[in-house]
Amino acid sequence: MRDKTANLADQIHRDLRARILSGALGAGARLAPERELAREYDTNRNTLREAVRRLEAEGLITVRHGQGVTVADFRRTATIGLLAPFLEHGADDAEKARVVADLLPARARVLETAVGLAAERAGALDLARLRAAAEGLIAAAALGDRAAMAERDLDLVDALVDAAHSVPVRWIANPFLDATRQLIRRFPGLWLVEPGFPEQVRALLDALAAGDAEGAMAATRERYRRVDAVVLEALRGLLDATAPPPRAPEAALEIAP
Repeated sequence: MRDKTANLADQIHRDLRARILSGALGAGARLAPERELAREYDTNRNTLREAVRRLEAEGLITVRHGQGVTVADFRRTATIGLLAPFLEHGADDAEKARVVADLLPARARVLETAVGLAAERAGALDLARLRAAAEGLIAAAALGDRAAMAERDLDLVDALVDAAHSVPVRWIANPFLDATRQLIRRFPGLWLVEPGFPEQVRALLDALAAGDAEGAMAATRERYRRVDAVVLEALRGLLDATAPPPRAPEAALEIAP
């Protein structure tokens, strides 16, 4: 069981992180002095310092001796591990829609890589787990239960990443999976149900079982092209609001006769 100090450090860390990601504490702002923050959170300095250390590790603040704690520009200094908390706490829905839109193709590339490796490395146990996950996903789709379908989809992706037997792929995939879970909670109805869906998933599994890396990657690419089109359409209003204005045509250069 975790002690109360660790739990309080977690709570302080989450609260300050939410305030930074929401913009309540903007880039360049100074956190209150340590003594004042400890009093605000009714804790001791050691517990507060643990929470601050975690924020610094996430690239959300900078700590300089004699200058206190300054909020960083997390859009420049943070890492992909902040995707999920940013989707949860960010105040600008249009910006979050753009983040999701930019996330989709990157996620697809990671999964293509995982699938290609899985076709080469998956063993019998991996394939059995993949089949079970796929059948659960297909069953959820047959019921039209999009929330359950999204969860089963994550089960299948998790199994695919494990079947790749690659530590770097797992490390890269984890924040994408965390961000997807946040997306499910916020937009549970986005997941695609279409007539050809079961055949697509089974074609992917057949390619994996045959060790056909190119076929498995092509099936993955086509599946997420269809899924992502639905997600982007659902976010279209917010994306249009953040689209840059069209560039004015450059004036033609006039040459005197």
